[in-house]
Amino acid sequence: MTESRIYSALLTVALISTGMIWFDSVIASDELPRSYLKIPLVSRERIPISRILSYPDQYQMREIRLTGTVTAIQIETITNRFVCGRAHERTTLTVEDDSGRIEVIDQGACGKNVGVLKAPILRVGEQIDLLVHILVRRNPSSQEITLESSLLFMDRIRY
Repeated sequence: MTESRIYSALLTVALISTGMIWFDSVIASDELPRSYLKIPLVSRERIPISRILSYPDQYQMREIRLTGTVTAIQIETITNRFVCGRAHERTTLTVEDDSGRIEVIDQGACGKNVGVLKAPILRVGEQIDLLVHILVRRNPSSQEITLESSLLFMDRIRY
């Protein structure tokens, strides 16, 4: 009888220590950066906006680095709580480089922008460096293409 209790106690200790080791590894993995930040932003090739607009299918579901000047900022409050569970601000930035102009959406508290710099802080005329996620949507009836670029990371250009 005592032998089975000792065996049960040893088994319990072994299971608890195994669980603690697994739990420590889970905690440590939360500290790792997101996948798109493993490669520094400056090491990514800058893509001209005109190229994205000309060949949107090449950039479908890809993370793209853009650089340009903010030409317009539009902030709207989304009160539909079904979008992400709470009301939030969505900012649409119009970014322009030498080759073209594109709108970039920052979903605010519901978005994926992990940078310190947030879109509502920007001013028109600022130079920014962006990492965006491109999504191309096609209307099946009219074959019209809609390009959506969501903000993942943003920083001011430093000279």
